[in-house]
Formats: sequence, structure tokens, C-alpha cells
Amino acid sequence: MILHLNNSRTWRGGEQQLYYLVMGLLERKIPQILIGQPNSELESRVGKQIPFFPIRMLGEYDLLAARKIANTAKINGVQLIHTHTGATHGLGLLTKLFLPKLKLVVSRRVDFHINKNPLSRRKYFSQRIDYFLTVSNRIKEVLIEDGVEPEKIVTVYSGIDLNKFKESGDKKKLLQEFQIPKDTVVIGNVAALVDHKDHETMLRAISEIQTGKNFICILVGAGELETKLKNLTRELGIESKVIFTGFRNDIKDFYALFDIFTLTSKEEGLGTSVLDAMANNLPIVATNGGGIGEMLEHGRGALLADVGDYTKLAEHYKKLIENQMLRTEYGKKNKESVKAFSIENTIQKTILIYNSLL
Repeated sequence: MILHLNNSRTWRGGEQQLYYLVMGLLERKIPQILIGQPNSELESRVGKQIPFFPIRMLGEYDLLAARKIANTAKINGVQLIHTHTGATHGLGLLTKLFLPKLKLVVSRRVDFHINKNPLSRRKYFSQRIDYFLTVSNRIKEVLIEDGVEPEKIVTVYSGIDLNKFKESGDKKKLLQEFQIPKDTVVIGNVAALVDHKDHETMLRAISEIQTGKNFICILVGAGELETKLKNLTRELGIESKVIFTGFRNDIKDFYALFDIFTLTSKEEGLGTSVLDAMANNLPIVATNGGGIGEMLEHGRGALLADVGDYTKLAEHYKKLIENQMLRTEYGKKNKESVKAFSIENTIQKTILIYNSLL
């Protein structure tokens, strides 16, 4: 019996990956339960498909929550805990204080270096962890650089459901909603408006594009930096070129609307929004932040720049804005290469890790 642990109340890439995984395990009749926050988006989407136990988790050192998790694990015959967020990494370790024989697998989706404070180091160097599953080789490299035992780290790339994009979304309603002329080239981004996504570099690049072609940039997502980024567009004089949509559920329609997809993160585990864009025949302009470059090949489906290099990004945007044939060529290449990142591959490799421990 597998216990998945996630403490997020909202829905982002990590929660989507967890959902794909539990649905894949369900198809294979592998016993599992899921513990998450009460009234979370995860609880809503999982519904009654997987046994879901709502437990309030206040942080990674919530001993009361860990005791409740241990009790739930014991009652349900759990043999392995798989934690899917940074906070549940700590909770998983606390749970093993009550049930030391449980196996512990920790997913790591960010390429940040380990904090040097004693609590963080104890968390990452604990002998109670059996495996770290990193979603990119870059994250694996960071952990090794910081001193984690290499034999405890396995890269399991995030994947996407390729079948989800067999039929394209409907862009007509979005063209009408945002009053976009049909001859406009749309640069699109789907990401939370948070610091490591580095939308500031993207906006500075947009402000430097010099072209006679009509174009706009659409940022799909919400986050703590929304006001700051909107102020920056005013400072740069590009308000007419940038649309902030906020959180949206009709993401598939946006991928149909975009002509170019972009992600300019300075730190990124992998970036599954890039995979979604590739599956939608889109050319990519991106930075080499984190694991982004592991999905893409410069000059073959994508144009890449160093982190923070908005001048080079502006050149890349301009090149694709002005060359529709190149956009089509790159889109076709990405549609083919994204097959290596099928969610089926992710599920199968995760199952191999489980089997090696049970």
C-alpha cells in the first residue's frame, strides 16, 4: 500500500503530476491512499476515485499532523510513503518516528540549493530517506553538489498526457474576449507569477522587440507578483503589448491561441508547461534555467538564452515573430520530441522504484 502525501491547497504543476501518477497506479490496480489538506483543490479533483484522507498540515514540523498521518498509515497497512512537496518531506520524516519500518520516497521538483541551517541539513541527510526522485538531472546535480549520496537519487522526468492534446482547443472565444486582431502573433506564457519564474526578464525582452509585425504577450496565471509586474509594464511602456489573464481553467484554448510559447525562469525543476506547449506544436523561446534545457534543443524546436539575458530573448522573439515558416518547422519538431516525456514513462519508472523497496 502506497501513501501519497501533499500539503498544497492550490493546483500547480506538482499537483498535476501527482494526479497523473495516482490515476496511472489506479489503472494498474496498485493499492494507494492519498493524504492532503481539507477542502484543497486536490481533494476536489481526486473525488472518490482514490481514498482521500483530509488532515490539516500546518507545516513540515507539525508533530500532531505527523501522528495523524502515522495512524492513518497504520490502519490502512501502508508500506511506503511518497511525499510530493517540500513540507511533506519533513512530515514524512516525522511520521517515521512513529512507524520506523515505513519506506520513504521524496519527490523534489525544484533546483534550489539546500539551506545550510541545521534543520534543512538534517532533513536532506537523514538515513530514513530511501530515495529522492528528481524531475530533472539538474536537480539531481544540485543535490549531489550539496552532499546528498548519489546512490539515493534517481531522475524521473515529469511527463504529460499526450492524449490530452489530440484535439486542439478553441481559440475563437479568446480572440473575441481579448479583442485580438487575427494577424497578431501571440507570445504566450503559462506560469504562476512568482519570483523564480522571472517574468521581469520576459517583460524587459518584450519591451526591446523591434519589428513591423503585430504581436502581443499573454501571461496566464496568478501570483504574488501580479501588481509589481503590471507596474513594470507601465514603466516600460508596453501596457498595450501585455495581457494578464489571472488564473484560468481553459488552458487548452490558450495553447491553441499561442503562436510562440515562452518560459524565462531563473530556476526551474523541469517546467511541464513547456511540454504542454511542445505537444501543441508550438515553437519555444526560453532560458536555460534549471532543467528547461533538458527538454529542448536550441535551433531544433526552440531558441534558448542564458538566465536573465533579455536582449538575447528579444532577438529570439523577433526571429520567430517574423518567420511563420520557422514557427511551423519548430512546432513540428517539438511535437515529435515531446513523446520522450510521456506520463506513461514517468509512471513506469516510479513503479520500478516502488518495487525495488517493497
